[in-house]
Amino acid sequence: MRPVEGRGTLAIQFYLRYNKHSPRSSRPAFRPCLHGSQGGVSPSAPKASALTPDALASDEGIRSILAPEGRRRASPDPALPGEGRAGAPAGSYPMEIDLSRTPDPKKAYLELHGGTWRVTVSVPAPVRRALGATKLVHNLGTDSLREANVLKRKHVERFKRRIAEALEAVGRPGADDIKVAVEFSKVAEELKRNGSAGDWDEFREAVYERHAEIRWKDSRWVRVEDPEEGPTEIEQALPEQTEKAMLFSAVSWGRATPVDLMHEDYRKQLFVKERTRADDARALRLLQDWCKREHIPATLQEIDVKRAHAFADALVEMTGLHHVTLNKYIGRLSGYWQWMVPRTGAVPANVFANVRVKGPKERHDRKERPFTDRELADLLLGPAPPKLRDLMLIGALTGARLDAIVDLKVRDTQHKCLLFKPQKQEAAARYVPVHPDLAELVARRTEGKKPEDDLFPEWPPVKKAGSMRERSFKASNRFTEYRRSVGVDDVVAGKRRSLVNFHSFRRWFISRMEQANVPGEMISAIVGHKRSSITLDVYSEGPHMRAARKAIAKLRLPPLDGSPIREEMILRPRTRPE
Repeated sequence: MRPVEGRGTLAIQFYLRYNKHSPRSSRPAFRPCLHGSQGGVSPSAPKASALTPDALASDEGIRSILAPEGRRRASPDPALPGEGRAGAPAGSYPMEIDLSRTPDPKKAYLELHGGTWRVTVSVPAPVRRALGATKLVHNLGTDSLREANVLKRKHVERFKRRIAEALEAVGRPGADDIKVAVEFSKVAEELKRNGSAGDWDEFREAVYERHAEIRWKDSRWVRVEDPEEGPTEIEQALPEQTEKAMLFSAVSWGRATPVDLMHEDYRKQLFVKERTRADDARALRLLQDWCKREHIPATLQEIDVKRAHAFADALVEMTGLHHVTLNKYIGRLSGYWQWMVPRTGAVPANVFANVRVKGPKERHDRKERPFTDRELADLLLGPAPPKLRDLMLIGALTGARLDAIVDLKVRDTQHKCLLFKPQKQEAAARYVPVHPDLAELVARRTEGKKPEDDLFPEWPPVKKAGSMRERSFKASNRFTEYRRSVGVDDVVAGKRRSLVNFHSFRRWFISRMEQANVPGEMISAIVGHKRSSITLDVYSEGPHMRAARKAIAKLRLPPLDGSPIREEMILRPRTRPE
């Protein structure tokens, strides 16, 4: 890190640039002392002499950099947890800035000058030029500390308002403290490589000042009874602000990395639906909520294998969700952690790789199932409107998912096939031969239309921008209402939804194709499932269309003319034993 002539070092340039362009209009006045600014300790206090990059390698090294020389700690400050201090919340970071003496809280914002007390409030660097001072001063005209504490409050609040107005006038857009800390950490990395003692001094002061601003935001005046002086008031920082300030310092010095720091970059490179992206965000929020509940800093360094398992163990009680859903969220976290392993030293391994929420093994008769032939006939013979009946027919005779069906265009019906867009883990779109019983439906829905027209205009796309709903959500809701109206349902206590739904058409298709002696590899190719080997999945072009047409033609709908329907016996019972 090399100084720039006339502008100071890069570290301080960054800090000034941030303060120029990143205002926080609601930020209270800057407090220069991390232990409350009592006693007038300022960032310009004497500094340790051993300011070297190596000193950053340990807690003691950082303390030696940040603690002023020649001062002794009279007593620990309970508001700033760290090593050797009682009352530190579990999982909190040892304070990076460790002053050697606790200033007297009764002298906050006070300075004895010429035998009388005066109020002093330091001015943040960005508005010093605007206010024409480095600190705002008001002489209280009394030599009594007790009287000074009574008189100071209105002047401190007046100075804070004045500074806040000046900060707002600077026109800085709001900035997240952690984002600023991350930028500071980048500067620290540069300084480790080629920073001078002066660079470290300026960097320390910049972090020091911002830490105090965060800690004393929304601080409160508390009335206390002093045995000697009587009633007095001291300023008290909010516990949550103290935690935020400590995390800010830890991130700034490169000793902590927020769990969400790289999450947006991770989500951007995913090729998944918005609903799955939302699952990623929801999973990370659950982890952050758990960290907050357990008083554990939500940083990558704090989440190890033991804590990953502890998080999983707490999820059922935290959310009340089914273990399958919770494992989906853990899977999303596992993907994020795996992605970070080669990209940051903060994640040496995927701590969620073998983490699962255990639940009872689901019995076969409690799993979602295919329609029976009787149920399929009842659905197709019922009073369904054409827009719904056509969806059901295509679902039953192609095994396609509902969203892929409603998204079909007229151009997707060429070559006597239906071209379905890729779904789930499918790598590409796939052709499915048009079953003979679908020929009339396709001809009717394509007649007189342009290639880019929808095959199902009755089910239009979602209009709301940014909606995570699929185009098929209305069709799915309407089918559920219709299915129940014709008596096709299978509800099990404790299950959120029926064991039969639109996906049961896909299950029926696969079951009947297998029962018609169609090879499993052919069925997988038609419905878009992975096949049994890498050889077929990666290197093969897939079966010939001629063979696929013959396979599709073997599928038969149940009788729809009112004649008896006979359910063939299968190896597993279809109904739950009484």
